[in-house]
Amino acid sequence: MSSTIQVRNDERLRLAGALLAAGEWPEYEQTVKAYKAHRVADAAHKYFAPHREHPAVAGAQALAGKGEGLGTLYGHALNATWPASIPAEDFQSAAKAADFWAETQAEWQAAETEAKEVVTRADLGQFLDDLFGLQTRQLIFVPNLLFPGRQSVATSSPGEVVVALHPPIAWGTSHPWKYNERPDEVMAKLSEAFARFLFEEAASAALQPHAEAFALAAATLFLRQSEGEAAGDQFMVMEKKTRGLKNLPAVVVALAPILADRRAGKYAGFADYADHLQF
Repeated sequence: MSSTIQVRNDERLRLAGALLAAGEWPEYEQTVKAYKAHRVADAAHKYFAPHREHPAVAGAQALAGKGEGLGTLYGHALNATWPASIPAEDFQSAAKAADFWAETQAEWQAAETEAKEVVTRADLGQFLDDLFGLQTRQLIFVPNLLFPGRQSVATSSPGEVVVALHPPIAWGTSHPWKYNERPDEVMAKLSEAFARFLFEEAASAALQPHAEAFALAAATLFLRQSEGEAAGDQFMVMEKKTRGLKNLPAVVVALAPILADRRAGKYAGFADYADHLQF
């Protein structure tokens, strides 16, 4: 039986997004590259900003850094393992986060419905099983209408691998698209995020620097399978240009036969073909 991608809202992860919304993160994202945040994110920034001096906000910002600590931050939220430097539950009470969740409940429910529609388009769970071996943890897609609004966040618990993914960014001053308005883009980012997380968990130290290229190559192959050759190749060309990964097409060429061999039963899992990867 193959893995499936489940979609759910998760107030635990919203708390991590609220901590970012209250502090300097929204402004930081705009300095990296300007974009129009989701209207819930904008509302959260205004709602939680009066509590920006709460110690949990500074602690969350310090941990998040320039993005490298987001997985750890969201991991604390998912597993309720907040360190003393991030008294998140006190912030949640002081800022009356539950009131904001109630005010925006319709937006969250709509996002969950749209995301569920998207994941039924193609069997990403089976693709990831084909690539890494049958997963023993549930794969979860959590819609993220808060922050970060420009990058996905992957984290895990003993029983789950979770990707929090924002809606597709729109052009100019428009709010982001709905998930089901850009399903191919959502599935590309989702497959990239899961593939990168699973690669970083399983790969040796020597392979770790190649996580981005591997994940993008995996997403390219998934898009070719689910949306057609043209969609996969367009994604590959755009990501190669955007991220400056000149070797991405070569990684795709190298990974494709390995994936085919995995499906034919040549390799038991990632560890059996890791040494054959070329970057």
